[in-house]
Amino acid sequence: MATMASTTTADTDARQWEYTTFAPSGETCPACMKPIKSLERCRRGEIERQAGAPVTIYRHIDCADPQETKRRARR
Repeated sequence: MATMASTTTADTDARQWEYTTFAPSGETCPACMKPIKSLERCRRGEIERQAGAPVTIYRHIDCADPQETKRRARR
């Protein structure tokens, strides 16, 4: 039986980036600090905090996969 060893989710955890979505208006990518445009596909994830609920974040697709490993695999 598998258990979660940690309560934090690493950036390399594939379960965090399983699909693309659209960010709400006014969201900024925390990786590049640039705004996410309206109707621009992005990745949704969460950052856990010590106190309180996790914070939802949105990143550009290329910022979420800086080495573009997913794009290379499809070629």
